[in-house]
Amino acid sequence: MRLPLTAPASHVLHPLLEKIILLAPDRTCIISLLGTDAALPEEAQLQQNGYDLFQMTVSTLPSDHKMRGDYLEAHFRPLLDAAMEMIMVLTDRHAHVPKASYVQTYIAVQNLIGAQKAAMDLYCHV
Repeated sequence: MRLPLTAPASHVLHPLLEKIILLAPDRTCIISLLGTDAALPEEAQLQQNGYDLFQMTVSTLPSDHKMRGDYLEAHFRPLLDAAMEMIMVLTDRHAHVPKASYVQTYIAVQNLIGAQKAAMDLYCHV
């Protein structure tokens, strides 16, 4: 399932994030599970939340670009891994997966998109 992105076209995604997005439930899937009257924040808000949270998790960045990239990747990689684990639970056809797991995965992926944007902004603009 592919979810709509609110990132600008010039925004390049981490290769694993692209795969995660392709496997993750999209907004349409979540609405069909919860119903049309479900209170679900918009993608832009979820992505902004991920952006803000990621920026709060990093401290003083190294001035060297390679070291800065390694530092940001070290903070971003656990988020990628967690999202991939959540998706793998959803794709296990033998497991009974509650609706809440789909919603949590959807939100985590949207947050991850924002976190990646924050990481790129921190890498490029410090």
